[in-house]
Parts: sequence; C-alpha cells; structure tokens
Amino acid sequence: MTPEEYVAKNILLPELKLEKVIKRSAKRFDYHLHKTNSFEVCPKCATKSSSVHDYRTICTRHAKYNAKHIHLVIKKRRFRCPNCKKVFTEPVAGIRKGFRTSEKYRSGVLYDCQRFTNLKDVAKSNRCSQSLVGKVFYERLEIELRETNNTPWSKSVGIDEHSFKRAKKKSRKSFVTCFVDLKLKRLRELAPSRNAVDLQKSIAHIPGRENVTNVVIDLTDGYKNFAQNYFFNANIVADKFHVLRLINPALNKHRKEVVGDRKNPIRFLLLKNRSKLKPEEVKAVNRFCRENATVREIYQLKQRINGFYRIKGFKQASRVLTKITDDIATSEIKEIKTLRKTLMKWRKEILQYFKTGLTNARTEGFNRKAKLIQRMACGYRSHRNYRLRALYACR
Repeated sequence: MTPEEYVAKNILLPELKLEKVIKRSAKRFDYHLHKTNSFEVCPKCATKSSSVHDYRTICTRHAKYNAKHIHLVIKKRRFRCPNCKKVFTEPVAGIRKGFRTSEKYRSGVLYDCQRFTNLKDVAKSNRCSQSLVGKVFYERLEIELRETNNTPWSKSVGIDEHSFKRAKKKSRKSFVTCFVDLKLKRLRELAPSRNAVDLQKSIAHIPGRENVTNVVIDLTDGYKNFAQNYFFNANIVADKFHVLRLINPALNKHRKEVVGDRKNPIRFLLLKNRSKLKPEEVKAVNRFCRENATVREIYQLKQRINGFYRIKGFKQASRVLTKITDDIATSEIKEIKTLRKTLMKWRKEILQYFKTGLTNARTEGFNRKAKLIQRMACGYRSHRNYRLRALYACR
C-alpha cells in the first residue's frame, strides 16, 4: 500500500493532503500533511475567515499500521477573524484540541489493553509511558460505557457486596456494592460502600426504578431497608444460598468440640448435600451423628431446611416453614434459637423465593469476576478505575 492509499483508507479526511513520508527508523514513519480547504469558521463568532495569520506544526501519534508506528506531522494554519479579530488555529477532525494523540491511536491503546495482561506491556508495545496508557485506557472505557448509562432497570435486580481494600487507620476492609440486572444479565453499577446515601448517589443516573418488582439480597438489614425505600414497587427476595448456609457455623462449632479443629473428612461430609453423598459416606455421617446428639440435632435441621427448598408451591412452603420454626422452638442449643429468630424475621422474604424462583447466583458470578479483575491488577487504589474496568468486563 502506497502512502497515498494509506492516508485515503485509514485517516479518511479528504481535506488533508499528503506532502511526503519520512522514515525515521525501522518502525517509525512520519507522514507530513496539510489541510487544503480555503477558509475556516471562527469558534467565537462563527464568521468565515480566509486570512492566514501564521503557521504551526504539530506532531501527533496515530494508530499503528503493520506494526509500524505512524506519526502525523500536520502543518496547521492560524486564521485571523475579520469580525472579532481573534486568531485561531484550524481544527483537524479526529484530533482533539490540545491532544498529541489521535482518536484512532487511543482506540488502539484500548484494543491492546484487552490483549495484554498488564498496562506495562501495552506501554512497551505503543512506545509510550504507563501513565499515558492508564489515562487513555480508563478514558476510553468511560466513553464505551456511556452507551448503557440510560438503559432503564428491568424487573429483577440483585444486590451483593465484596471487599475492595483495607482501610489505613482502623485496619478494616472497605467494601463495594454491586448492582446486577438479572434480566439483562449485566452488571449495572459498583457503589463505593454499603452506606445507603452512597448507594443512592451511585445508581441515581439509572432511570426506571419504578420498573423493579423484585430485589434479591443476602440477609442484610441495610440492603433490605435501602431496597424498600429506593425500589418502592419491589418485593424483597432472600437469597437461597445465604439461607441454606445459616446452619453451617453451628454445625462446624459443635463438630470441632468432638474431633477438634484438625482436618477431618467428616467436616466436608456434614456440609455436603446429603443427596450427593456416596452410600459409604452416608453410613459414616450416620455413625458420627449417632455418637453425638448435638451434632445430630443440628444436622437433621440442616436436612430439613434443604428439603424445604425442594417444595413446589407457596402455600405448602409457608406451612412447612411454620412447622420448622415451631419444632425448633423447644431446642436448647443456643445457635438453633438464634437461627429460629432469623428465619422468623426474614420469613416473608424467604417465602418470596417460591413465587419468583429468583436467586443471587448471577450476582455472585459477577462478584467472582470482579474479584479476578482485582487479583490480575494486584489490587486497586482508585475506586473509579476499578469500577470502569469491572463494568466494561461485565457488560
């Protein structure tokens, strides 16, 4: 491809004319260009001007072609407006004012960031600084994500959290809250905390909150209160996984009292779904429970809760949940008493599962993907950069 053909195909600016091409090195070529139009419009008063005041030459990085680094050396004219007497420089489409990189170059950096594992390799490939790569990368991510900003909420939303980084003063972790549109199968927003005010500010730009009829959360009072106030037409659904795991801490605690805190195969057998156990594993669990009455009581309750989620129909599930809470009311085990209070407190939200069939499985999947992004970057200090990277990866 000749230099003229390259300019015509890749720059696509008919007012630019190629003067010459200079080979600076084996991998760098300078394309000398100038504009051919006879006049420009004053940006201040919109008056046509054809009076050239002087000239300026700029050198701009352009997108690579066949692994060659292209630099555009453009001779720009400065016009003097006949009306307001202002001197202005002619613009070039595809190159923003004050920038020394073209839009195609910046798009190419985004493409390289998707191919390489870290920004250092991107900087080496593009022969630029890491700070420029980071600035261009997150700027392009923000531009790409603007397309979805005005997409309204659908009927079902999942809310969950994961850790972000440790606080400097109190040595406590800070958390981010992710909002997932379960119908569109998309991560919609990452809020910088679990505070209700911060949550509302983070998702205020997303329209259509009146469309949301179901919000799936874990058993957290803060998220419950926020969802009731913000998504005022929505029913709260308690996530199935978090209800099933309520009994596990009590089972682990009393199992340790018997076998100690050492690694023991019975630990995994007690926590595993009984329907997935092999016959010899079932015998081992039964023998262990016969020898330990407290563990047996907790394990039987665990099986009842698992069986509760296999029920079909809201009315039948309501009766079974009432029966479970009534039966465990006489238990002397402290953890079971606490579990009964939790089940009664979240009864309405737990039973909503049997009307909707919704869980937070997809939300947990996006959480996992966001954590992998954190690990690949060895952690983030800027929530803005982390948010853009996660939203772009989970769109």
